[in-house]
Amino acid sequence: MLEDPAGRARELQEHHRVRLEETVAALGPEPRTAYELSFDLFGDELKPASRRFAIAETLSHLERLVTEQAARRHEDGRTVTYTAA
Repeated sequence: MLEDPAGRARELQEHHRVRLEETVAALGPEPRTAYELSFDLFGDELKPASRRFAIAETLSHLERLVTEQAARRHEDGRTVTYTAA
């Protein structure tokens, strides 16, 4: 049973705030895919199933940053990449 739901909600909000900051820090002027960025955010020791979750979370943060105009999305018909805004 969750003893402090409000406290847990604050922990999750803080975790996502930190992860957004780490994502911004990983971005630069060179376009990179969410797959490539996931290594900066989650390391290179993940098993394939965990890597898929890492990529999904990375994409989620990247798209939020695009919405907030803190990152740019680039599409060339085959690949989606991201850069710092």
